[in-house]
Amino acid sequence: MDITLINPPEQMRVWAGIPKAMAYGVYCFPPLGLMYVQAAVEKRSSYKVEIFDPVVDNLDYPDFEAQLKRYPLDVVGIETYTHSLADVQMTMNAVRKQNPNAKIILGGPHCAMFPDYAIQLKDADAIVTGDGEDAFLDMVQAADKGKDFSGIDGVWFKDKSGQVVKNRERKSTKSLDAYPWPDRARLPRYQDYYLPGCKQPLNTTAITSRGCPHSCPFCLTYKKQYRMRAIDNILDEMEHCVSLGITEVHFIDDLFTPNSQWVLKFCDGIERRGLKFNWGYKTTIAGTTREQIRRCRETGCSKIHFGVESANNEGLDKWGKHCDTDDVHRVFKWCREEGVRSVAYIMLGGPHERTMEQAQKNIDEMIKLDADYAVFAVFSPYPGTESFEEGAKKGLYAADCWDRLMKDPLCGVEVPACWEEHLSKAQILELLKLAHRKFYFRPRFVARTAANLASVSEFKRLAGGALSILKLEMLNSKSRTAPV
Repeated sequence: MDITLINPPEQMRVWAGIPKAMAYGVYCFPPLGLMYVQAAVEKRSSYKVEIFDPVVDNLDYPDFEAQLKRYPLDVVGIETYTHSLADVQMTMNAVRKQNPNAKIILGGPHCAMFPDYAIQLKDADAIVTGDGEDAFLDMVQAADKGKDFSGIDGVWFKDKSGQVVKNRERKSTKSLDAYPWPDRARLPRYQDYYLPGCKQPLNTTAITSRGCPHSCPFCLTYKKQYRMRAIDNILDEMEHCVSLGITEVHFIDDLFTPNSQWVLKFCDGIERRGLKFNWGYKTTIAGTTREQIRRCRETGCSKIHFGVESANNEGLDKWGKHCDTDDVHRVFKWCREEGVRSVAYIMLGGPHERTMEQAQKNIDEMIKLDADYAVFAVFSPYPGTESFEEGAKKGLYAADCWDRLMKDPLCGVEVPACWEEHLSKAQILELLKLAHRKFYFRPRFVARTAANLASVSEFKRLAGGALSILKLEMLNSKSRTAPV
């Protein structure tokens, strides 16, 4: 029984927020979801699982199909995100073309949040509606015995007549420590993945939790159950990473810091084991303390990513950030004083920005934070969120546009990539360009960045970032790769 897990090419993705032109060459994350499934199957059975990730080489579909011929494709698992449904469908088409009898199983966030649409996709034989580790192994064993997927909790499938069978929901494993963490050495070319703003040449991503305890109105995140791993389990994984020569890890949890005390205990664990590696994480302004920042820096933390979203109080209230601008400035000041790189995430063109003047002022106020780096994204109303429902009620777009795309990802229906209540697409794209010019072309930023370069690899990544900004300048609102 040959098992292949595929991370679909990123050629047709709905690039809401950040345009494709700015993404490739700046970051390429390892496919952690597939790596967890691979580890679970291989460590609990005698099956071998191969991961095929065309994203690392930015393969187009002719090259993807050519390389796909190396895999037998008996059982195929495909990572599925809502904004990548067109690529998922193209991937299934290619698999079915090569092996008409392949068992194609979809898993990932889209299947968890929109299972009724996911199972309807052409060529999908089954979906996993929650955690994939246990369910996928059960499915592989059933397929190996020539059985269907009846009775496998957490799985929906199409029977021989094409009817959808919905098995019982699988209870989520409360202890994430029950899942083996990924063996990065099993990933072909694990050294070729890269992250923005890293100091070290060999880096990776990791997670310490699943889900998110917050309910931001703009966020498309699986919120069913927030679960955390034990600190010792995480540190075991970090020791494995260091043994592979990986010396920088970025934790990509939706929220790495459930509370400051947990973070302090995590830092104590790093210190107790004598682990030496750079690391960084994502968090919110609310709840961040100076002590937390200091202890993180003392144990190797080199950068903290903050979901600021807006630099004015109206925007912070709109996005439910539970803080004000004084809190935001205070936290970024602590980072500067404690010697930790700060990254500010800012959304542009939100519902509260009614004029270009207001939107430009938000950019100017963000620059005053003096973050080391900034990630600017166009606000995009995601399906299934409060923000999407608000826009649909205002008549900004058809309420069923995403429904139609989810049923047929190649139908060509347009989905909203920005909020056009007050500003036009062209104006919002100009805001995105303006924000990057004002932030990254400042003499202060250039001088500070040059003075703090840690390695040749970091210089190359920064050069790639500069090239992405130049690509952004060449986009217009009608460009295929523009976010609006």
